[in-house]
Amino acid sequence: MDKIQLLEYLDTNDLVGVDEVASAMQMSYSATAMALLRLVRQDLAARYRDPDTQHFVYESTPKGEARLDYFLEDERDDC
Repeated sequence: MDKIQLLEYLDTNDLVGVDEVASAMQMSYSATAMALLRLVRQDLAARYRDPDTQHFVYESTPKGEARLDYFLEDERDDC
């Protein structure tokens, strides 16, 4: 899993839990949780507590969306 894939997933799926992301990315729970935490610390993702389950859920931030746009534009320029 790389940063682009994770940002793309968060961009298209709002308020997702670690389990859901880990399953979609075919990664372990702990590796996914650490990757999401790194995005939160870089202000590329936001983390909230789901009031019903008390688990953390994640979504992309405006900065994360801008970074994803930058990455995708760079990929298009390489073609």
